[in-house]
Amino acid sequence: KKFGHPWEYKGEPYAQEVTSERWEGKVIHEKDEVEQASIMDKAFSFALIRDPKERLISSWKSKVSCAGDVYGTDVLTRDFFTQRLLETAGNGPSSKVHCLSLEDFLEALQKVHQAQKERFLDRHFLPQTSGCFFKFPPEKWSMVATASDGEAFYTLAEKLGAQGAPAPYEHASTARVNVSERALALLDNVTAAEYEMLGDFLPEQHIIQPGVYLQTPSNPSLDTFSWDD
Repeated sequence: KKFGHPWEYKGEPYAQEVTSERWEGKVIHEKDEVEQASIMDKAFSFALIRDPKERLISSWKSKVSCAGDVYGTDVLTRDFFTQRLLETAGNGPSSKVHCLSLEDFLEALQKVHQAQKERFLDRHFLPQTSGCFFKFPPEKWSMVATASDGEAFYTLAEKLGAQGAPAPYEHASTARVNVSERALALLDNVTAAEYEMLGDFLPEQHIIQPGVYLQTPSNPSLDTFSWDD
């Protein structure tokens, strides 16, 4: 109803890129902090969150995993995301490192957190506490929901004057990741602040548990990275 026609676009930029031309200028990026606070006090605000551990493992699979054929990793941008993360973690670029194991990915994130540089992380790895909730905590939002909360999307649709529908499910990796004890400990460390802030809005139990290492196919053209003590 806001557009006067159905959303018929395919491919990039996707619907979540609300500053793209496809939104026809209907979304305004307000930079004034006083006006931001005023809007948050008056308007309906909606924040979509995800379990922090599941979100990080998903971003690893999608962006920097060495097992691209298993997880559907974006191999065209993998080197960029890998190098950028290593630089943020303080290790500098490496022409030999093109991807990261799960533990090496989490080691890099831990180094970033220890250096208090989380705000410099790419948005796929950025803690949710440093994103939507950096200025306004969850309690200031009208609704905070996960993608599994079907009722939330009907409420959002009503506010937008659109027909209600459940969240679309179109982008996912079907390969399972079994997490090592070390990886789980690292996940605990780098997501602690998110669970403290968002715990009341998340399902009671997440699916990330320790287990056997994932057997990934070998690829001699891809070197993995080992952290120095």
